Formats: sequence, structure tokens, C-alpha cells
Amino acid sequence: MTGTWMRMSARVSALVSVVGLLAACASVPTGGRVTGGRPAERTEPFDDPYVRIVPVPPGRDWQPSDIVNGFLSASASFDDGHGVAREYLLREVRWWPEPWPSVTVYENGSLEVILSRTEDGQATVQVTGNQLGIIRFDGQYEAEPRSVNETFHLAKGPQNQWRISQLPTSLTSGLLLSQRDVDRAFRTMNLYFFAPDGQVLVPNAIFLPLGNRQDLPSQIVRALLKGPTVWLRSAVRNSFPPGTRLLGDGVRVTDGVATVNLSREAARGNIAGMSAQLMWTLRQLAEVKYLKLEIDGKARSPGGVGPTQSPEDWRANNPDGATGGSPQQAYLQGPGGRLDQLFADRPTPVATLENGTLSDPSISLDRRVIAGLGEARDRVVMGELAISGGPTRLRTVISARHRGGTFTSPSWDRHGTMWTVESAGGRSWLWIKLSGKPPVRVADTGWGLSGYNVRELRIAQDGVRAAAIVVDGERRAQIRIGRIERNGSTVTAGEFLPISSELVDVAHLAWQDADELAVLGRLQRTTAQMLPYRVPVSGGKIGGIGFGAPGEIGSISAAPNAPVLVSAKVPGKDSENDRVCRLTDPQDRLSEWDCFVAGHDPFYPG
Repeated sequence: MTGTWMRMSARVSALVSVVGLLAACASVPTGGRVTGGRPAERTEPFDDPYVRIVPVPPGRDWQPSDIVNGFLSASASFDDGHGVAREYLLREVRWWPEPWPSVTVYENGSLEVILSRTEDGQATVQVTGNQLGIIRFDGQYEAEPRSVNETFHLAKGPQNQWRISQLPTSLTSGLLLSQRDVDRAFRTMNLYFFAPDGQVLVPNAIFLPLGNRQDLPSQIVRALLKGPTVWLRSAVRNSFPPGTRLLGDGVRVTDGVATVNLSREAARGNIAGMSAQLMWTLRQLAEVKYLKLEIDGKARSPGGVGPTQSPEDWRANNPDGATGGSPQQAYLQGPGGRLDQLFADRPTPVATLENGTLSDPSISLDRRVIAGLGEARDRVVMGELAISGGPTRLRTVISARHRGGTFTSPSWDRHGTMWTVESAGGRSWLWIKLSGKPPVRVADTGWGLSGYNVRELRIAQDGVRAAAIVVDGERRAQIRIGRIERNGSTVTAGEFLPISSELVDVAHLAWQDADELAVLGRLQRTTAQMLPYRVPVSGGKIGGIGFGAPGEIGSISAAPNAPVLVSAKVPGKDSENDRVCRLTDPQDRLSEWDCFVAGHDPFYPG
């Protein structure tokens, strides 16, 4: 570094002071940033301590690089409407990051602020660094690693002091923040909206800028009333009529009861639907135990539910579907084409596959149909499970239509539809099979990953979101989350957003619950073996699952309210054959692995 840069850096380190307050931090992913796991009851632990930036105005005779770096530091504070940050700008400069900014998130320590030109009272400062991703104006996060290269123009203002005269185009209504700044100033929250059939709720994770922890209940309700993010809007239903507002001083929380007073527009909406969305959204906050809904000051009671509602009243809308409240039982493949189900940790035969073993088996959520791939992965086979546990005949339902084509493991949604993707030569084609109907290939216009090879596709229990492992032209694997839209008999799956760039060589994934994926992959910047990780679909930081690895792991499976299972070749335990392993303590995601039964390819329904 040059002497100028080192002096600037030392000065900027004194630009902010911090105070401890109560709340919690959101997190955006970075390469290799892995933490221990935690139960997924809430998206974030909102009451952990965090630090808040107290912005400092520009000092006298600060140089152009100091002004730019001071502006970036002050813009990370949301307490004063960015009033101090505006002091770094000339009065005529228009900058409107309120009320909800778009944010370019860069890697901690990667940003360099360098003076590139000073002449006749004008200056140019170049800002470079490593971008991790972006937070869209509606709070939606998208992983997008690339280089940051922004140019700030400065001029001498009143009192002959340097001020910013022109912001980069990308920052005229947005912010450039480090990952650490985002950790301090944002919270990851779920907003809940209904699937198209109105039966289950779908979480819509957003990064919410927070100024005051006491305002968080009101902030999250106002965010809910704005509706879904642009990414999810066309795939879900909202019970709140347009124009509905939060009245008074916001949400009042007294003795665990959150009272939400909505404007008269809400009277046109579905009271039960609005109540369910509010309860599921507010229950993320530790202080909220119950909900009382008011419209224009008058209490409203959904049919069959009293004026004071509890989360239990809306259990039927669980995003994890019918399985959200009960434990799942796993299946695995035993010797000789036998299909076993785990009862009390013991494999109990439920069927014999007449055509031999399957690759990547799966079973429908109603446990009536089994599907998988042929040995070469170039065909999808399916069969009805015999009620008596007798022989199950498998028939080919889809064969590859392209040279070298291979399929992803079949996945099932709660409507009984089976999904799989055929990939060949850097392209892919989505196939679906509705219950009782022949399979159909979705038109390329209805498939958002047609230009990629797809290694895995898994449908969430809500039937609205899909997780995929996408391989680009450089054979890099990336996890993406897409949305599913239904219009009558037409089904499309599109706009798959990358949520993390931390893992490479991702081999398998499964939905652990509505908020997290269980993923088998390798960390970026390492050459370690494939290991299991939890990956929040919000774009938050990933975490390890289990202490180390029980051996060479071949597959991973997970389900709501069920332990993560892997199959592995375990040294010293008949290493020629796979064993199914789980954590010794399901509540501790960093406990040791217990390889408790022989078998391979464990899987849960779906």
C-alpha cells in the first residue's frame, strides 16, 4: 500500500464509534464463513447483542479520499435518516436511499479508496473491492460475486471544503456496505404469504434495515403490508387488500400480546388469512406470543377463533405442510433390491423392487409411489408400492431425449406431481408428471434453467419454491432458489436466484425445513472432502452439520422435524458397503455421527 492509502485508512478508523444495544444481526454469505448450527425456530436470534454505528460528520480539511470513506462509513447508520451521511455531499446532489435502499454488499477488508485525480478544485476517487451480492430494494438477497469498481467525483464546496459532487450511478438511491455493516444494520426476517390454493403459507425472506429494536414489530408488519418481493409476487397470494395501512403508533406488544390495528381497507380482506399471515410473521419475535387484530380500532375475530389468537390457531398453514408438526420416517435401500423403512431405528422391509436397486430413489408424500433412476441415469422409473409390502414392479416413464442426457433424482410436491430435470451438453429440460397423467416436458419459456446443466432439483413442502444445483460452463456448482407458478394446468419454474457462493462441487441437497437446506458440498478455497452443511435459503451464513465426516459421504437427506441422514463408506465398518448415519444428538448440529444401520441412499418422502 502507498503511504497515502495507509494514512487515509488510519484516519477513517476513527470515523465511527459504536454502542451496544439489543437486537441481532443478519448475515450475508462469504467464502468459507461457516458457523455452528442452531435450531431453525426463528430466522435470526433477534435479541443477541449487536453494535450500532454512531456516524461522524466530515472533519475540517479532510482530503477527497477521507470524504469518500467517511461517507461510506456514515451511510451504514440508519438511525438518523442518513442525515450525517448527507453532510458529505454538496447540497445539490440528490441521494435517496430511504426508506428501503438497494445495497451492494462487499467483502470485509476488500475495499480500497484511492485518489486518482485532483485538478482545479475537482477530484476523482476510485473505489474497488470484491462484491458478495446485492440486497434488492424490496429486501430480496441475491448472491452475485464480482468486482466492485465505482467512481466518485468531488468538488470544493462552501468554506473551501471537499464534498462529493457526483455519486456513482449505482448509488444514487442505494448503498455500498461491507458484510460487517450489513450484519450490524439489517435483520433477516420472514414475511408469510399464501400458496395459490390458500392452504399453506410460504416464507419470503428479506433483509430488513433496522434503526430501533423496539420498532421491529411495526417494521415487520409494514413490510408485510407492502406485499411479497418482486421475485415471489407472481407465485403467491396476499390476504391484505391494496392500501391497507398500520394505524396509530404501530404494533403494541403488552404481556406477550401483539395488537395490530389496520386501516379500514382491511375490512375488505379475508380476516382468517390476514390473521394467519400476521401470526406467522410476528411469531418470529420472542416477545410475541399472541395476536389481537383490530380494524379501525375494532377487534376482529376469525371464524372459530377468539379475539386473542395463538400460533396454534394457524398450525394448519404450516409452510412445511402436514409433516411440519410430526416426525418423518425415513426409507433406505437394503440388499437385493429391498426397500426398507426405519421403525425405531430398525430397517423394516416394505417392498422388494422386482427390477433391482434404484439410483437416487424417492417416494411421494403420500407414500404410495416410488420413483428413481436407472443405472445409467438416462431414464426415470416408477412403481406403485404394494400395500402388503410385496414385490413392486418398476416401469420406465421418461427416457432421455438428448444424446448423453441424464436425469436428476425425482422430487415430489404436495399436489402429487413428480419433478425431474434432463441435462445434456450445457442445457436442461424440465419434466413433470401429474398424478394419473403421462409425463410432459415444460416449454423452455417456462423453465428458468434451460441454459445450464442441473445436478439436483428439490421442491419445497409449500409447492411454491424449488432448490436446484446449477452447473455453469466452467463446471462450477451453485445453489439457486426458484419459484413455481401454476396457471390452471400450466406449470412453470423460473427466476432461480443464487443464494450463496460459499460452496463448490455441490453434490446433493434436500429441504431441511421451510427456511434451510441440507447440502453435501465442498467449501470454496479448500480441497477438503464433501461435507454436510446447512444453507439458509434467505442468503444467510451457512453452518456445518456434524463433527467432521463419518467417512466418504455419498448422499444426504433431510425433512422437516427429522434428523439429517447421510450414507457413507465408514472405515473399519464393512467399508465396502454403505452405512446410514445421523447425528448422535439431533439438537446439536455439531455432534458426532452415529452410523447405526447398513444400507444406502436414505431418503424421506418428497
